[in-house]
Amino acid sequence: MAQRSEPLDSLDFFPTPPWATRAFVRHVAPELGILRTDIVWEPACGEGHMAKPLRETFRTVLASDIHPYGYGRVADFLAMQSVDAQNVADLIATNPPFNQAVAFARQALRFAYRGVALLVRTQWLHTIERYELFREFPPFVIAYYVERVPMHRGRWEPEGSTATDYCWVCWKHGAEPRAPLWIPPGQRQALTKPDDAMRFGAPVAAPLFETGA
Repeated sequence: MAQRSEPLDSLDFFPTPPWATRAFVRHVAPELGILRTDIVWEPACGEGHMAKPLRETFRTVLASDIHPYGYGRVADFLAMQSVDAQNVADLIATNPPFNQAVAFARQALRFAYRGVALLVRTQWLHTIERYELFREFPPFVIAYYVERVPMHRGRWEPEGSTATDYCWVCWKHGAEPRAPLWIPPGQRQALTKPDDAMRFGAPVAAPLFETGA
């Protein structure tokens, strides 16, 4: 039930429900010391399902993706050799392609000034490859959703359901690892906004830099 099958050439596009990103902002970002004035970069932004909710809180949100989904800048995050003026961020936060999440973690740890947050299936925590990553770069905190976060390939379904569990694996430069935390239940109901279905139902073009209110 926790598996999802993907063709070999799939871009692994599973949009993040907006309430799940807001729950991260409310319960996890403060543990990382991330402020409203900090710059956040979403390098696998898809149609903006995570970047737009991040923009509700953070002053500047950078958005990019290898595929032209119609939101943000088209850029191959893993092919970048260094950070330029267009990609300077305090925090890199993303829902990466499952099969490339380790590469995303290593690249993000190179580029982010203060921290990295990856939204992954809890199953991703296993295997020798992840062990090697965590041994070299111990996460600062792992934050588990108590309630399920429904994700569907290629679309966001406001009334969707799932049997898959998700968590945030977070690094904070210069900080010692701490005990895991749990994102409390009730976030889906509390943090879903009345206009979410309309806002996130179709891609909307956006510039590379977005400045929040």
